[in-house]
Amino acid sequence: MRPLKLTIAGFGPYAGTQELDLEALGSSGLYLITGDTGAGKTTIFDAITYALFGEASGDNRSADMLRSKYARAEDPTFVELTFAYRGKSYTVRRSPDYEQPKKRGTGTTTKKGEVQLVHPDGSVITRKAEVDRAIREIIGLTREQFSQVCMIAQGDFRKLLQADTRDRQKIFRDIFGTGLYGALQEKLKAEAIGLKNRRDQADASIRQYVEGIACREDSLLAPDVERAREHGLPLSEVQSLLQQLLQEDDTAQKALNLRLAALDDRIEKTVALLTRATAYRTAQQALAEKTALEAKTAASLEQREAARIAAQKTQPEQEELSRKITSMELLLPSYDELEAKMAAQKEKETSLASAAEAQNAAQTKSEKLAGEISALKEELKGLEAVGTEKEKLLRQKQALSDRLGQFRALVTDMDGLASQRKALERLQDEYRTAEAGSTRLLREYEAENKAFLDEQAGMIAAALTAGSPCPVCGSLEHPQLAVISEGAPTEAEVKAAKAAYEESQKKTEQASRSASTQRGIVDAATKALQRAISQLLEGVSFEEARSAAADREKALTAQMAEAEQRIAALIAKDRRKAKLEELIPQKEAERASADTALSGLRVQIAGLKAALAELGAQSSELRARLPFADKAAAQAEVASLTQKRNGLKNALAAAETAYDTCKNELTGIRAAMEQLSRQLSEDTQPDAEALEAQKKEMTARRSRLTEEQKEIHARIKANKETEQNISAKAEEMAEIENNYSWVKALSDTANGTLSGKEKIMLETYIQTTYLDSILERANRRLRKMSGGQYDLKRREKAGNQQSQSGLELDILDHIYATERSVNTLSGGEAFLASLALALGLSDEVQASTGIQLDTMFVDEGFGSLDADALSKAYLTLAGLTEGNRLVGIISHVSELKEKIDKQILVEKELSGGSRATIVV
Repeated sequence: MRPLKLTIAGFGPYAGTQELDLEALGSSGLYLITGDTGAGKTTIFDAITYALFGEASGDNRSADMLRSKYARAEDPTFVELTFAYRGKSYTVRRSPDYEQPKKRGTGTTTKKGEVQLVHPDGSVITRKAEVDRAIREIIGLTREQFSQVCMIAQGDFRKLLQADTRDRQKIFRDIFGTGLYGALQEKLKAEAIGLKNRRDQADASIRQYVEGIACREDSLLAPDVERAREHGLPLSEVQSLLQQLLQEDDTAQKALNLRLAALDDRIEKTVALLTRATAYRTAQQALAEKTALEAKTAASLEQREAARIAAQKTQPEQEELSRKITSMELLLPSYDELEAKMAAQKEKETSLASAAEAQNAAQTKSEKLAGEISALKEELKGLEAVGTEKEKLLRQKQALSDRLGQFRALVTDMDGLASQRKALERLQDEYRTAEAGSTRLLREYEAENKAFLDEQAGMIAAALTAGSPCPVCGSLEHPQLAVISEGAPTEAEVKAAKAAYEESQKKTEQASRSASTQRGIVDAATKALQRAISQLLEGVSFEEARSAAADREKALTAQMAEAEQRIAALIAKDRRKAKLEELIPQKEAERASADTALSGLRVQIAGLKAALAELGAQSSELRARLPFADKAAAQAEVASLTQKRNGLKNALAAAETAYDTCKNELTGIRAAMEQLSRQLSEDTQPDAEALEAQKKEMTARRSRLTEEQKEIHARIKANKETEQNISAKAEEMAEIENNYSWVKALSDTANGTLSGKEKIMLETYIQTTYLDSILERANRRLRKMSGGQYDLKRREKAGNQQSQSGLELDILDHIYATERSVNTLSGGEAFLASLALALGLSDEVQASTGIQLDTMFVDEGFGSLDADALSKAYLTLAGLTEGNRLVGIISHVSELKEKIDKQILVEKELSGGSRATIVV
């Protein structure tokens, strides 16, 4: 992955939009990101990482902290990165959530973050989850992996170096795809746990089955059963005991079955005798009931015969009614015809009324539209000159606006001149104050210098000793020495007074220059204003120009307002004119349509009147031929006659049915009486009470034997099921125990939990091969950067056997022949080791996974190196750029600034915020 172009807006310290053409840095070599502290160098790495993954490069900066505090409320915040991967170009753009002003009202609202990824073919995706997945698929790394392999963030360079086994497991799992070994470990662990649980469940099931063994209380085997239930017998003896119990209950069951069979035979014979007794008594009762019923039914038959004969006499009346009904039904269609013609007549009358009403409405509408059209045309005639007047007023307004702008500029410039004059007065006062101070200090210096020179004889005398020559006259004797006056200045005090004067004089000269420069500004502004006043306010003095210009500005503003009002009125009239030109043709079309409709209605009314006359004549002719007023009356009469006829028919049918039914019932009763008499003559009556007592006693005995039989059957069934379940579970537990023993051993080996062994899991063991390869690549660089002193080494023996191990690192010191933890390295040593490890990881990732890493970023850390280590680190990084790899470095170190020509210079701006510039 190689960045091509980075655009930052409202992000970190970058308030406005900042575009960086990263292609200008080339496709290989080193480039340096340098500039003021806190200006935003790391933010460039943050922006690249945020664009790719939605997170900053370091863990201490979250996405919601990235909105620039210098950005205006309406300014957007986003990062857009165009990058190349395997010869194809992609563009990703992201923005975080941030507050922005509401479009309506006061306050702010949250603008939700957005994301967009443009593929090389131009296709675009905008859903965050889809973009994150696509970036991962393109680059092949997560944000955490990217920070370990491509970008060493500020403050994070020790993380990969000092990570423990668990942390490195997470890093290597996704990068090198070792997760399948971890999945195998978990699967083996789950399988072992599952087998153990199944074994324990099988054992619990066997115990539960044994507790359910059934036994007769008075059985000789009862003590053994109790021991088995308390789990005091081996499984083989339990199974033998079950066989004995089943044999005991089977013998008892066979004896009981013989007793029940004999008892059932006796009960069956007694029940047969009871059935005969019951049948004889029932036949006697039935014969008596049938005899009484026969007499009653014979009397009823005579009555129904008389009713049948009476109903048969109504048949002639029924025939006459049928003839009248048929005659009347033939006339019913004529009533329908009459109703249809009357309905059509009513419909025509309704249509005629509607047509007449529509005719009146169309006449009224036509006349109204004629009046409206005339009024609109008259109004349009009065608006013909509106366009010309509007253009004339617009030109006048523009002239007024230009003039007003000139006077406003004049007033503003005069106010500015007043401010410049005040500044000039202030600078002149500062100059005069400085000049007075400088003059005072000069006098003090001259006085002290003169006093110092006057005391030189005393100073020389103070240094003379007897027998030493005088530096002035050379005499070896000094009879009368000069004496230093009290309060005479020292040479240091004289120098201090001179320095104070010189410093004051510099300030005075600077104040003079500032006042002179300001005087030039005031003079130039005054001349420019005088020219403007002579052009705009002829005859007005400079002193009166400000007031006169303000008056003219006020007058022109009033004229502008009046012109705008007149223009607004003309614009309204112009719009009305356009509306009228559109409305008049519409009104004329409406009137033509109304006139056409009026003509059609007149024709329609004439046709409706003729149809009404024809329908009236036909209805009168039909009404004269029909006996009833309408069809409903005719149908009512038909219904009445039909009801009367049907009543007579139904009465005849009911009388005949009742007679036939009663006759059949009497025949059946007499046949039953004959059969019952014959049955009673052929049999004798048994003793039912004695038979019932015998049956009750035998049934009670049978019930007791049946309960005993159920108990034996239940014990046999329960013990058979228990025997089967115990045998099945015993076989299952033996098989499970066999599988569990070898699966548990395999799981402990794969998960690194073997007792007394180092805690190295299968996945970790696989990862050690990658780590060894990484360390081999890393050490080639670390030896160069450390002058051959250090090598990184994977710790082969864990510090204890309680925690997972296998991926910890130690440092080999070849000078002192020691091996110690990497945590003991100093800051500079740790940086070099971390840098070498990151480079080794980057090389191994490319070699093992095919992921292409064209760019690497290093944020700070070089300040902890001495000159020799810095030079070696620089040479190591420079060696990375062979081929097509670009390495970006953030650093303040001056030696790197001198060695690396390609730079991104980040500077703070006086207005707040920062700006980045590419220097190549």
